[in-house]
Amino acid sequence: MNIFKNIIFSIVLAFTLSSCASLHAFGIVLTLKYDGKAVIEKEKDVIQFLENVMRNSDNYAMTAFNRRAISYKVRKTESTTHSFYVIYDITDNTYNTLSFSATSKQAVSEGAWAINTKSDIDSYINYLEGNNIWEVEEIIIDNGIDTLFTIRNVLSKVLHGITYYYNSKVNNNDYHDNCNSALWETIVGYD
Repeated sequence: MNIFKNIIFSIVLAFTLSSCASLHAFGIVLTLKYDGKAVIEKEKDVIQFLENVMRNSDNYAMTAFNRRAISYKVRKTESTTHSFYVIYDITDNTYNTLSFSATSKQAVSEGAWAINTKSDIDSYINYLEGNNIWEVEEIIIDNGIDTLFTIRNVLSKVLHGITYYYNSKVNNNDYHDNCNSALWETIVGYD
């Protein structure tokens, strides 16, 4: 039954997406091993981490980035771009990544926020080392990101169970996000 769902989804997505890169990216998604249950199970850890950041927001700073979504081998286009936060603990010079993700390989699925996903970490380390094959770019916010209010917005989305929707622009709905719209709807800059 899952194979049949993937075939149907592939056909529907083929008509939805406009570029060859997008179709190639979707082909890679179907072949990747992905366990969305692990993302859901770790959501309690994400909530605890975010609550700790809120309680101690003066000890944290945030930046936001976008990159190639699925693999450094897939060209970065509008439909193959992924956005994520980096949260720096300025007291011990460590960082964690944070992003919104689907929990299954479907256009619409349960969504969950995740910390330190392999692709976010790999792409960020690659960016820091200067070999930017993931095409990571910082999202510049005038005066910087307000950590307290941004994390408060993320927690609100976590607690309201937002659904992942691959192409959130098509379905402009407060209860559907993808990784990009989730970031833009939660980010708060300093005045």
